[in-house]
Amino acid sequence: MAFNWNLPLRFLGAVQFLTLVPVSRSTVPVHESAPFFPLVGGLIGLASSIPMAWLSLPAGIEAALVLMLQLWITGMLHEDGLADIADGVRAGRTREKIFEIIKDSRVGSYGASALCVGLLLRWQGLEAVGNNFASPWQVMGVVAASEGLSRCAILWLGMITPAAKPGMGAYLSENRSAFTLLASIVWAAIFLGMASLQLIPWMLGGLVLLVLLARHYFILRLGGVVGDCFGALQQASVIYCLVVFAWPK
Repeated sequence: MAFNWNLPLRFLGAVQFLTLVPVSRSTVPVHESAPFFPLVGGLIGLASSIPMAWLSLPAGIEAALVLMLQLWITGMLHEDGLADIADGVRAGRTREKIFEIIKDSRVGSYGASALCVGLLLRWQGLEAVGNNFASPWQVMGVVAASEGLSRCAILWLGMITPAAKPGMGAYLSENRSAFTLLASIVWAAIFLGMASLQLIPWMLGGLVLLVLLARHYFILRLGGVVGDCFGALQQASVIYCLVVFAWPK
């Protein structure tokens, strides 16, 4: 497979795929833009954290504003994946029935519950981060690192898990490259550098464990991954990162 050296175009492809920021030109396929997913995630965290870093409002309101900005910037891309997986992957359902439910655009009670719990955990995690770090720059760095690392987890899952069927999951899982792996490691190192040394083993170990558990579960239930699986993992990963950053020192 020929390597596309047009890195700005690949970056714009990641922006186009992960956000609602308008990109007025043709970019590249998803798998070619994937190495820049963590960078775009970090930028999403950086931009959305401004209210919590620089406004003087009650911590809960600041965290809610951050969360609102993240939902607006991303168009709830990953939240949709979490809801679909929660609706579809239930005990006793066949693989075919799961795929049918995941494809349905309607959100059921399991999906709505998962979405509400996920948003509540992120809101409380963000509020705890705002209370735990005094410097506005630290707050912005922590939120950026959490968002960036959660997109690293997406790439790691795609690198080690086959696709369950054609679609977005197949783009990431069937077009693995050394460049994507190297980029994910470099971005993870950069974002982990924003954490204190004692947190790095917890952060990295927990994310790797989440990826391995997700791989095992999705192969067991689906035979591999679909696009929604990556969204569900991103949500679990960003919640985990916020909890680790917010843990009392």
